Amino acid sequence: MILDTASVIFTLGPQGTFSDEAAHKAFPSPPKVHYTRTFQEALRLTTQTPESVCVVPVENSVAGTIASVQDSLVAENLTVLQEVIVPVQYSLFLQGALDLAGECFAHPQAFEQTSQFLSEHLPQARCIFSDSNIDSGVRFLKQAQDPNFAGAAVVPSSFGRQHPQWVRFEDIQDYANNTTRFLVVRRRQESEYFDFSKQKTSLFVEFQEDRPGLLYEMLSIFNRYGVNLCRLESRPSKSIPWAYVFYVDFYNHPEVEACLEALGQAWFRLRVLGSYDRIS
Repeated sequence: MILDTASVIFTLGPQGTFSDEAAHKAFPSPPKVHYTRTFQEALRLTTQTPESVCVVPVENSVAGTIASVQDSLVAENLTVLQEVIVPVQYSLFLQGALDLAGECFAHPQAFEQTSQFLSEHLPQARCIFSDSNIDSGVRFLKQAQDPNFAGAAVVPSSFGRQHPQWVRFEDIQDYANNTTRFLVVRRRQESEYFDFSKQKTSLFVEFQEDRPGLLYEMLSIFNRYGVNLCRLESRPSKSIPWAYVFYVDFYNHPEVEACLEALGQAWFRLRVLGSYDRIS
């Protein structure tokens, strides 16, 4: 199994990011970890590297789906092996007075997930987007060497605990139960086997025609076999303008294979993206 034999893990760096935390949850004694600057780089390297896996976020409980990662599961021909749940907590680094802070370093996802706090406490600060949450902190620490610098940074609480002298506010995320779903993925094999006795399955669905009632028909088949959907999302098709595809997550059930066969017979194009368990 690739989880046991993976030679390298690609994930967003540097060390200490939420992605890094998810990677260590999935692999308590990880092999070599290679940190990348973007999610897309991590996914691309996984498709190019045999016996490698990638750990990337796919959905946040507040900000929603990370569309570029989700679409890459199909575009890069990847398979999901595992889901990892990571609680998300942020702190605010600050030098100078709040009302004098001219800039605030934040990763785009962190900015979304702390937008209420930032709009209330730092409405005048210009947001400077960084490559990662740790990069936000590192850039702040570099600027803070200048005593005339007045600014802030949104950082993971774990990074804040390493530099407590700069933490002015803790738990600044907009919602206390903020969590992110990460996926462990690898490149797809020529002959894939999916174990539907695991907890969940992710599915990619394309319609072969455009006619009234298609979505109702698809949902009716899931209902007929008693399959409980936990996520249904439409995304623009990358091949046909103004056409849409669907990403479906569901809890596995003894009738899953029969359900998938019925969907195929109803002229839906399907691709199973993975069947996997969750690590909380």
